[in-house]
Amino acid sequence: MRVGINVFFVFSILILISTFCVFAEDKVDKSEEEMFISGIGFDRQAQTPVVLLLGKESKKILPIWIGLCEARSIELSLSGEVAPRPLTYDMVAALIRTLKAKVERVTIVDLRDRVYYAQIEVSLNGNVSKIDARPSDALALGLRMGVPIFVKKSVLDKATSFEGQGEKRGI
Repeated sequence: MRVGINVFFVFSILILISTFCVFAEDKVDKSEEEMFISGIGFDRQAQTPVVLLLGKESKKILPIWIGLCEARSIELSLSGEVAPRPLTYDMVAALIRTLKAKVERVTIVDLRDRVYYAQIEVSLNGNVSKIDARPSDALALGLRMGVPIFVKKSVLDKATSFEGQGEKRGI
């Protein structure tokens, strides 16, 4: 009798786990692609830095033109260097941690008139807020907080639709 109960218990646990996995898969937003910063370049023609996002799965590349200060901050974070005094993004990260909040993710949400738009998702006490930000600011903070970077697939589609037709701005 005891063996039958154990088998039933194990079988029940397996069903619960598989059900949870199905629900977890449903929560993945298929309208977004996870990306990471593969590096910073410099556009000689536009005389401005470019952050390069690379898709984790698709290997798509999304260049976003940014300012010099933001590029330096992202570069410092990528290299693991620490500025002698806290930069603005370091201070914001420290404030978020002190308030016991958590940055959940960074998302590039739109591309309009060759300008990228981003959101920083922050949670505090179970409440989630989406804060509008420039992509360069969102990426610099996201790196410091160690969060994933997502890009809406509609943004990737728009970006490739005018690739090679001039400069895209995300500053």
